[in-house]
Amino acid sequence: MVASTYSHQPRKRSAVPQIAASGPAPRTPGTQVGTIAASSGAAGRFRNERGAALISALLAAALVATVASAMIFSQQLDIRRSGNILHGDQAYLYARGVESWAGVLLGRAEDGEEYEYLGRSLPPMEVQGGRVGVRVDDLQGLFNVNNLVLSREDVLEEQQQMFRRLLRHCAMEEDLEQAVSDWLDADQEPRFPAGAEDGEYLRHDPSYRTADRPLTDADELALVYGFDDEGYEECLKPLITALPEATAVNVNTAPAPVLTALADELSMRRAEQLVDDRPQLGYSLEEFLEHPSLAGTGLGGSGLLTVQSRYYMVQSEAVIGQGRVVLHSLLKQEGNTARVLQRSR
Repeated sequence: MVASTYSHQPRKRSAVPQIAASGPAPRTPGTQVGTIAASSGAAGRFRNERGAALISALLAAALVATVASAMIFSQQLDIRRSGNILHGDQAYLYARGVESWAGVLLGRAEDGEEYEYLGRSLPPMEVQGGRVGVRVDDLQGLFNVNNLVLSREDVLEEQQQMFRRLLRHCAMEEDLEQAVSDWLDADQEPRFPAGAEDGEYLRHDPSYRTADRPLTDADELALVYGFDDEGYEECLKPLITALPEATAVNVNTAPAPVLTALADELSMRRAEQLVDDRPQLGYSLEEFLEHPSLAGTGLGGSGLLTVQSRYYMVQSEAVIGQGRVVLHSLLKQEGNTARVLQRSR
């Protein structure tokens, strides 16, 4: 038997390269983590951009809303302001009309008819868009402070005594009459013992001088030396006035405190009786002087008294919408008309 020369050796593999299977190559764990991180970063940036855009849009909307609200408010304010100005102008014209109407009413009044409405407010009258009202007061029912320098020589002392009685009634110093007279007269000689001229007022801080002329408003008395008493505001002020000429007291409109100043013997009780007994159309001067309450007073027709007035204060009020105007007008009756001497709001 022939011995086999074939020896068993391992088969060598072919060096032919093998074709890789189709499809994506398998990812390693590191590559997969990087891809996920990249995707997450892109998504985060996108979300951030969307958030910034949303905030910007909200801010823009808020700004537009704020500007629009401011414009609307400003427009409404302008409309309201214009309406108030218009109503105020209309109210002023209505008040002037009421003032003129009161002047006509005073000029056309027969003797005694004016007492029906003097000293009280008339009922308000409705007008288009509002209402108007008026009050007429007789200023000659009060004591005219300018009588202290404007009166005739034969009645000047009586006027001074009358003012002193008013001061006494209000619990004020009677000698204040001298300070008031010095304030009104044209000289620089102080009356004794309580007078005061420029030398006294120049020592004040701030300093000032006496008026040396009649008052245009009774409130000027607040500047007179010694008139710092509460009695002026609480008592004397409603009883006095300041008129451009000397005037007599109208006994048909004077309140009881002014009547008591006519004579030392005329008490408050007797003065109140005079007021209570006034006829509807007023006293005649003879009827007044014959009244029992004046018995023993020695009061006569010395020029201190009258039953006819020429000076009136008219307070006219008009309310139109949101506008309100009140006029205080000093009227002087001249025949059948009344002229405005002074007007204030």
